Amino acid sequence: MTKKILFGLTLIASLTACTEDYKSWQSPAKVEQPAAITFSDGSVTATGVAINLNTQTEDSVKVVNLSAPSASDAAYKPVYTITLGNTEYQLDANGRMAAADLQEYVAATFGRNPNIERTFDATVNMWVSNGATNVKTATSSAFQIKAYAQAPEIEQRYYVTGSINGWNNSNTDYVLTNDGTDPYTNPTFTCRIPVPADGSNIEFKMTPESGLGGDWSKCLAAGEEAGTFNYDNVGNNLFIEVEEGAKFYDLTFKMLDQTWSYTAVKFNEYIYEIGNETGWSTPHALRSPSFDGKYQGYYFLNGDFKFKPNENDWNGDWGQKPDNAPYGQLVQEGEWNCWLENGENFYQIDVDLSAMTYALTPVNSISIIGTVNGNWDTDTDLTYNQETGAWEVTTQLNAGAMKFRMNHDWAISWGGANGDPKAYDNLTQYSGKDLDVTEAGTYKIELFITYEGNNKVVITKQ
Repeated sequence: MTKKILFGLTLIASLTACTEDYKSWQSPAKVEQPAAITFSDGSVTATGVAINLNTQTEDSVKVVNLSAPSASDAAYKPVYTITLGNTEYQLDANGRMAAADLQEYVAATFGRNPNIERTFDATVNMWVSNGATNVKTATSSAFQIKAYAQAPEIEQRYYVTGSINGWNNSNTDYVLTNDGTDPYTNPTFTCRIPVPADGSNIEFKMTPESGLGGDWSKCLAAGEEAGTFNYDNVGNNLFIEVEEGAKFYDLTFKMLDQTWSYTAVKFNEYIYEIGNETGWSTPHALRSPSFDGKYQGYYFLNGDFKFKPNENDWNGDWGQKPDNAPYGQLVQEGEWNCWLENGENFYQIDVDLSAMTYALTPVNSISIIGTVNGNWDTDTDLTYNQETGAWEVTTQLNAGAMKFRMNHDWAISWGGANGDPKAYDNLTQYSGKDLDVTEAGTYKIELFITYEGNNKVVITKQ
């Protein structure tokens, strides 16, 4: 449809400025009225063609078909602008505007997804000018422009290639991803990387999936300004100055903004499980002895549960990632309660906050093993007491050595910490010392297993 912007416009050919000294209004000077300037009709027509800014090679782009009016005085020329939203941009007499201006509007209004056609209203404004005077004369009816935003090529995955993996760009240990969604719909990519064992600073680039195995040409590299990056391996290495106490760094890359940031992850010593087993009233501590985000504890569970970072409040709690996420993945926002796949039981509970995962291992048995039973091949099983929280047995023991092991297997066993065979009140599952029983007899054994540094056994002779 043709949009008429002018209809026989008439314009006063000049504007009069006061240049004489003050004169009384009683004898005003006569001023000749200037001749009227007339314009023939002009028109505005939508092109009907979608503009793909990704394929633009010129600085300007045609956005409208424009038919300029002619003036009865050649000194007056039409000048045009185009209004998109609330912003006015320059438009030439051929209906072209700066491609950068169109990109700015489309990206700010709709985002940079280059795969979606955007449709929006525009109006053309006409001004007339003789070089000294500009007068706005008409605004067209609204018409529509169709355009695709310009965006860099974003791949689905990028991999850290740097000092933490020997600059091996075939290595895929540390992947930057947006959870597999459309990278133009969700252009924020994240990754967690470890701090080197020696605490040294980290240098790296991001290798796209298509460049694995030796092609560096499309790597993400450092931009000139802090917190920015460049595509196509233009720039120096990205760099993190490692803070004292940091165990990991969380990386965030905003692919369309071409910005990146990092956050030091310093794990607490404890997190807490809470759930149905205590009516959601009593938290149970899980410990990370190395402060590396890997927590473990041993507790009886009989229903749903969650994890939280603080003993006395729910701020920042973690739960099962919802919907179709694999069992054992943790999130902090929009989480579900965790649940039991194997029913109520006593469990070894492992949480890895560096990977945001949890795992439950049923503890089907804990037993005494050692020369107190006559040899190291015979297990004496204990029974879990839900009331006391202890694994218990009353049994005859020989004088000799003993340890406690889980599920009749040596993968997990408990002995005296710090190489002490008498450390009944401080049992460890890491190379524990055989415990001494110095006198044969009947004993009541009460074993309390919760977390490393809090495990103990009470041995009472009957």
